Amino acid sequence: MKQTKENPPSESSLEELIDEQAVAWFARLRADNVSREEKAAFADWLQQSPSHQNAFDEICLLWGDTQLKQALGETGEKALNNSRNAARRGFQLPLLMAACLALALVFRAELLIVVQADYSTGIGKQQTVRLEDGSRVMLNTNSAITVTMKDKQRTIELLQGEAFFDVEPDTDRPFIVQGEHSTTRVLGTRFFVYRKNNSDEVNVLSGKVQVTNNNRPKESVLLHDHDSVSVNRDGLNKTHIANTKLANSWVDGYLVFQDVALVDVIEQVQRYRNGVVIFKDDSLRQFRINGRINLRDPQHILSTLEKTLSVKVTHLTDWLVIIG
Repeated sequence: MKQTKENPPSESSLEELIDEQAVAWFARLRADNVSREEKAAFADWLQQSPSHQNAFDEICLLWGDTQLKQALGETGEKALNNSRNAARRGFQLPLLMAACLALALVFRAELLIVVQADYSTGIGKQQTVRLEDGSRVMLNTNSAITVTMKDKQRTIELLQGEAFFDVEPDTDRPFIVQGEHSTTRVLGTRFFVYRKNNSDEVNVLSGKVQVTNNNRPKESVLLHDHDSVSVNRDGLNKTHIANTKLANSWVDGYLVFQDVALVDVIEQVQRYRNGVVIFKDDSLRQFRINGRINLRDPQHILSTLEKTLSVKVTHLTDWLVIIG
């Protein structure tokens, strides 16, 4: 039936239409060949109304919840029944609920980042991008960038994750990398930028870069070969000499740890695998780890790490792991 000015769509039918649009966008954005035009159209649709944002958030949350239920059992009902058995083994239901929420929120945030990006990698994936000026950018796991190449400036925005930059010199066009808290300016050099949860970390492999605090533009530092600095909203931390073999071993396909706390190892490992790892015993967080993990086999990263541990690791599913 045609809708006219005299017969506008009902509130329920409008909500249904928005839900259908949200589902369609959700399905399309998970594809590998989403164009820039489609990303821009999605951004426009999302901003048209708060109801669009709410509908899309609900789809993302439903997806996360469904995935966890599939991981915990064949159906949601089976998962709930099995939670009693998990409790008998010492695992509490709040742990499972926390995992469900973490998966849902992480996926929603990741999807929105990918929509903005020109180049991005999934969990456990890496990608090398050759820019039009000949510079090379290698994206680490779960990373995303936008690229803007103009006559007088080359700009990369690191939306999330970590990237290695091998920059072709061009005195007429400085190369700028924008992080959340930092701006790194170079002419020609090789360096890393890692956008963490609360800070940006810049490591120089060779060459020279200037790092500026975004919140305090007059505050900057000059880095040379093997220098490293961390930047957060409070300012620039003290420059130090980085152990590039440890910090940047991912470029060679490995993670290397020397006397590193288990909680920090898990934080790094989780960047390369799907799912959630939860500490049942918080005292194990500071357990010290030494070793090397092969990133070319992301499905077995955690099992490889487990071989070096003298603590209990329980795999409830491939998605949910309990330590302790």
